[in-house]
Amino acid sequence: MSAEQPLLADLEQAAIAAVDVEFARRGHGIKPWTCDEYVNRVEAVHVRYNHRRRWLAAHPQEAAA
Repeated sequence: MSAEQPLLADLEQAAIAAVDVEFARRGHGIKPWTCDEYVNRVEAVHVRYNHRRRWLAAHPQEAAA
């Protein structure tokens, strides 16, 4: 794999941490997220980064640039 993979994993973890922070913030508000909303948002992060990984695998010349 490329040297960008660990960086991409770090970005994915940071995005999940941002979802966690937003979940906690909304927990103190008027309309907190349900567990389903939280899981859907975490899943969306994973989907987004998996799409990016597939794109990078299919376009190695672009990833090297």
